[in-house]
Amino acid sequence: MAQVRETIELLVKVLRENGTSKIKAESFRLAKFNNDTATETFWSLLFELLYFCKYGTIDEVAFKAKAELSIEELVVYVKQEMQRKGFLSREFASLPNDMSSGSREILLGFAWLLCKEGLIDKFMESCSSPLDEEDPSFMFEFEFEDMAKPSKQMQTQRVLSPGQKVQHLRLLNGKLRSNIRQLQALQREKTKLQNRVHDSTYGVSLNPERNHLSVMEVHLLKHPELMKKILKLLEKDNERLQNMLSWKDQEEVFWKWMESVLDHKLKDKVEDMSPGRMTFYNIPPDAVVKMESAKQQLEDAIMKYEQIIEEIEEIWESKRSSISERELDNLLSSINTEISLQRANLALDSTEDILRNQKETRFLLTKNNSKKLSNLSSHISSHVTPQEQSLPAVDIEQELALMERQLERIELETNRKREKYRSQLENLASTVPEAICIQPMSCR
Repeated sequence: MAQVRETIELLVKVLRENGTSKIKAESFRLAKFNNDTATETFWSLLFELLYFCKYGTIDEVAFKAKAELSIEELVVYVKQEMQRKGFLSREFASLPNDMSSGSREILLGFAWLLCKEGLIDKFMESCSSPLDEEDPSFMFEFEFEDMAKPSKQMQTQRVLSPGQKVQHLRLLNGKLRSNIRQLQALQREKTKLQNRVHDSTYGVSLNPERNHLSVMEVHLLKHPELMKKILKLLEKDNERLQNMLSWKDQEEVFWKWMESVLDHKLKDKVEDMSPGRMTFYNIPPDAVVKMESAKQQLEDAIMKYEQIIEEIEEIWESKRSSISERELDNLLSSINTEISLQRANLALDSTEDILRNQKETRFLLTKNNSKKLSNLSSHISSHVTPQEQSLPAVDIEQELALMERQLERIELETNRKREKYRSQLENLASTVPEAICIQPMSCR
């Protein structure tokens, strides 16, 4: 038990050294037994670690964002981010949004994130030597208290009229654009100075991967009194790395302890999923059933065509070495011809169905004028037989459109047959030595 506590304390130390908020090893023990007092601590820890996974650091912006979010907003954000990363626990998604309970589920989510994202390895990668920095400004502490205080203009902005507020916003926009241009100019000047330092120190290097000194190294040569501060930073980074290496040696103890956390969960059988509680779950309820069905269909298709594919591959391997390029061309032509023939047959079948279903009809030109229509109908009825009068009347325009479509199908069928026979003639001509195939004048 003492070894477990030492391992958890080491993990807490590693987390604290890499920027997370303060957490005690006792919180892990409380979360194991689902004590509600550890819930808020682990929600905050998950938020900070998710921020690190996204941005590669835990800085003041993370703490400021956490302070500005409400309790419900923070919990919902953590749930959604964990789901995006693949943590699809229904118990975790159903935890209350007021941080009132569920510390054990959050501890399990923390362990999953620690393993899935390889957070310790990422912490190690973020440790870099101060000597590799090109900007030595991080060694100096600046006071931003005066900048953080709101100006008198900002304090009196609330009493301005809408027009004055618009003018004030335009003024601020102009200042912002001017500052951005100044920053761009300073960035270009900084890059030029760095290049000058690199060119001036070419051939001298403390790092085998570079052939020049960094700006930090040149700055330390000019100000040797800063070496003590650099040594302190290096010692701090070495201590961080040493703690993470020690964690690598002892992490198996932590994961065995996490197995006991799962055992306690199974023993307690806590189901904290009330019907009225809001559950932020981004997966459709029938997604699993659809995936299982698609998986089964895919397996059936693979088993159905696997033997055929193997036979085709064997035939291809046996024929590939013996077949010539000319035979391949002929085979390709025959395949294209067969495809064209099948298309023509389909078009012919559809045309025959239309012609077969067509009945004898008589055409009647209709007008909007009822008087002329009656006169025209009486004139037509005097020139047709009673059997013809029993046939239904159809619209001439519709019949003309139908005939035009049939004519287009016939032309398409004719063109396909022409291409088919032309291809057959070319194939026959290629088999006869010294033969020349000349198309008729009507086909050119």
